[in-house]
Amino acid sequence: MRNIIASKNVNNQQGFTLVELIIVIVLVGILAVTAGPRIFGSGGVDQVVTERQLMSLLRLQQQQAMQDVVNRCYGVSFTSTQVAPYDCGQAVSAQRLINVPNDNTLTVVSSILGATSELRFNALGCPVSVNHATAAENCGQSSVEIQIAGPNARNLCIQSQGYIRVGSCS
Repeated sequence: MRNIIASKNVNNQQGFTLVELIIVIVLVGILAVTAGPRIFGSGGVDQVVTERQLMSLLRLQQQQAMQDVVNRCYGVSFTSTQVAPYDCGQAVSAQRLINVPNDNTLTVVSSILGATSELRFNALGCPVSVNHATAAENCGQSSVEIQIAGPNARNLCIQSQGYIRVGSCS
């Protein structure tokens, strides 16, 4: 009789079926996809993307200025919401514009005249003022630091000799 009772207890063990487990996994996945970004946020990803796009744009404009030594008019223009390439007054496609994310602010720090709103590159790739188009300016005037403030602070530095890198200029 004891053998019958012992075998009966073994059969009473309960667990989840495979179908129940799959349904729970699917529901947890749906919750993770929909609620995860709202709970954890983007963690400054927008700033990193903006920083990389801005570095790419600056280097492209610098290369164009170094290749076209006749025209002294390649650079970038800054506004609070957008960074735009300046190609000697030619129209720029909307794809080349960099929009600053809503929760970020862009600040330009430099002693170059007018660099807070616009800057140009000379034939050696150094940052210069917009006056360079009329009177050639030399390298070594000042570095330009572009600060992207938001969830995580990001900085780009254009050194006075033209080297563009991530980080502050100091």
